[in-house]
Amino acid sequence: MILIDTTPLVALCDPRDGLHKTALGHLKHLARSQFAVSEPVLSEACFHLSAPSQRQRLRRTLDDLEVEPASVSDDGSLWQEVFDWLNKYADHQPDWADGYLAVLCSRDRSYKLWTYDIEFRTTLRRRDENYFMLACERDQNIFDPRIEPPGETVHLVEQRDLLA
Repeated sequence: MILIDTTPLVALCDPRDGLHKTALGHLKHLARSQFAVSEPVLSEACFHLSAPSQRQRLRRTLDDLEVEPASVSDDGSLWQEVFDWLNKYADHQPDWADGYLAVLCSRDRSYKLWTYDIEFRTTLRRRDENYFMLACERDQNIFDPRIEPPGETVHLVEQRDLLA
């Protein structure tokens, strides 16, 4: 299961985003993966994609990629773990979504994280002090510039099939 962070999710949904082509390239690389999104990430994505048309694109993207909600069985203890993690890394000023993803990855070590936040590679750790398993690297050269990405009118699930 791959947990999607806010930046790649927004980039997938906004063709004007500077990381849009990168996100499409990563989607090609991750085409056969299962995806999940946490509520904090979804909240941040809605903040960044504030226009009704952008939110429709977000909804369609989540549907087309069959993204599941990142489910949590015990919200109360999760909150405490997130606050503890945020406190530990306070000097780096992570936000709630970062902490939430960190705790989810700590609880289930099989989760991979799709993020473009460099600190998840260099500084931040799971609660057991191990590095996060990343789904891809932001600067990973997997997008072939000779292939024109599909137009905005094509749904992402179709893009996913075309790029696979």
